[in-house]
Amino acid sequence: MQRVKLTYLACPFRHADINIQKKRCAAAHYVAAQLSSQGHHIFSPLTHNEILMNLVQSLPKEHWLDFDLTILSVCQRLLILKLEGWESSYGIGLEIAFAKKRGIPIEEIEAPCESEFLPLIRSFPPIKLASNNP
Repeated sequence: MQRVKLTYLACPFRHADINIQKKRCAAAHYVAAQLSSQGHHIFSPLTHNEILMNLVQSLPKEHWLDFDLTILSVCQRLLILKLEGWESSYGIGLEIAFAKKRGIPIEEIEAPCESEFLPLIRSFPPIKLASNNP
């Protein structure tokens, strides 16, 4: 089996306005799908983590960042989705510094038009996990 070239797709996420967060997730999903359809192997933290963050709301944001950086450490490229706010994003800043320290190439990609990804916005209601404790 040949090892694939894995690309990490970074984009801003956290925002005081939940609707902006939803738009950011939808944009990441859309771009990850477009790149995948072109034959690229993409890891998109928002695409992977969005539903998990809703299912396990008790985990701090550091949990997700640690996970994401572990994945980034095995990627061959960091691709930054230039959504509004990307330059001031705390997470992207950490991802860029992490990639630079490890010599992982960094590239940027323009954000798609909202009309392309807005249909993907959906809301995952918080799900309460069943407890084994009575």
